[in-house]
Amino acid sequence: MEFIMDMVHHNPGEAPFKSKFLNPKLLKSYGYNSQVFKHINTAVDFSALGEFFVGEDEKKWINNIQSEIHSQISAAKSENMNIFYHIDLFVLPKRLADQYKDEILDEDGKISLKREKTKELHRIMFDEIFEKFPQVDGLIVRVGETYLHDTPYHTGNGAIKYGNRDEEIRDFIELINFLREEICVKHGKYLFFRTWDIFSDKFHSSPEYYLAVTDNVEPHEKLLFSIKHTIVDFWRRVRFNPCLTIGKHNQVVEIQCQREYEGKGAYPNYIMNGVINSFDDNKSPKGLRDIADNPKIKGIYTWSRGGGWYGPYISNEFWCDINVWVIANYANNPARTEEEIFYDYAENKMGLDRKNAEKFREMCFMASRALLKGRYVECYDRTLDENCYPCRLWMRDDRLGGLKQLDEVFRYLNDNDLLFSAVLEKKESVLWWNEVRRAFKEIEIPDKELCDYIETSIEYACGLFNVIYCGWRAMAEGYTGGGRVSQFKADYYKAWEDYRKVSDRKDCASLYTDLYLNDVGMGDTIENLK
Repeated sequence: MEFIMDMVHHNPGEAPFKSKFLNPKLLKSYGYNSQVFKHINTAVDFSALGEFFVGEDEKKWINNIQSEIHSQISAAKSENMNIFYHIDLFVLPKRLADQYKDEILDEDGKISLKREKTKELHRIMFDEIFEKFPQVDGLIVRVGETYLHDTPYHTGNGAIKYGNRDEEIRDFIELINFLREEICVKHGKYLFFRTWDIFSDKFHSSPEYYLAVTDNVEPHEKLLFSIKHTIVDFWRRVRFNPCLTIGKHNQVVEIQCQREYEGKGAYPNYIMNGVINSFDDNKSPKGLRDIADNPKIKGIYTWSRGGGWYGPYISNEFWCDINVWVIANYANNPARTEEEIFYDYAENKMGLDRKNAEKFREMCFMASRALLKGRYVECYDRTLDENCYPCRLWMRDDRLGGLKQLDEVFRYLNDNDLLFSAVLEKKESVLWWNEVRRAFKEIEIPDKELCDYIETSIEYACGLFNVIYCGWRAMAEGYTGGGRVSQFKADYYKAWEDYRKVSDRKDCASLYTDLYLNDVGMGDTIENLK
């Protein structure tokens, strides 16, 4: 594929990850030809305006950002890598936005696409980006969310105001045509426009919406659309994205290697068999192999690390590494099978002979089944269209939700006499993780450090999903007014004690919590069960 791109997406507002995937030499050895970073739009001071919009503190901060960007570019170019920068729109210096507020803000106080001064300022911004950093090959642009956590001297908001479908489509057309002219035509740089959202009826996932926008944008050899391979977000039991391969523009496929809803590499989660060949739990199986030879598909855009918020935080990147390596090698030669590439990794990167490589592959498939039963709820998810969110968002990042997050799910399960079937599914997850533990003991891995870490990651999963099973059992008992709540609450707290013991192991990821983001979660639910 023409573009084999990777980004380490650091958690917004937190210390950057320490990751080997930041090294362009390693990425190139894996088969990547492009590296992606963020925030280049905050490294400009709009000096072309001839006015002073940057104070001493801001100038120092911008100089540090510029120095960091020059280092990133130098390292990438030393390996003959393309380098792209991901930006959110709109983001401007606070002083600048305040100076021109009467000319750029709408009636809601938001920076507006419909104000000509907004476009003028962004023309200046793009001119300065490509003047200061001429080796940058292009930009990846997202609208929908605007992360300002790492940009203390900037302000901003999404470039599209959502609410009226027809107006949204008109605004997308206007915005993309503007970006096409400024980035592709004027500067001769690549523009990857992310059709980013998590809705099945919006730009990202609706063929009707996608075509209504993109059919009104003239193709350009350096304009591509970046689209997730899943229809909503990176979950199981959701459809392959129907917007891939349609329309008249070239595309790249977005793939998350450290899935934020499925452990972030803290426990076994090999996903590339499902990404390439289709997950067998989907009603309408389809994978990357079904579109790889389409002339519109020009590449992949992976996040080797990152996505979501908070933890689990990992120090050993093994479960990310196998996903990254397999998908990069597949993109380099889609004629090869995923199985063939997997065995290359197991034999050449892990040092396994064929017999043990086959055992390891089967263990990975067991872990995939164990995760599906522990994280999702089949008897609820199967009632939903594959355009919907499976089992809501009760478990994400390193957070476990309780009845507040699961209210709709528990209501449906209880009304249809399926609640204890769902609890049984969580018990099956624990049994499957125990099977993973058993299968692993039969695999001979010559690298002792790697062997020890895989064992740690399995013990992590066994402990975590036992907490989940005990939590669901207690919640179901309380929800139905059963008499064993005290016993099941005690089992839940004991499961936490056992799970916490795994943290003493070398390279163990940070543990989950039974809080939920900035809200009450499973812990509060269990505590208040009567």
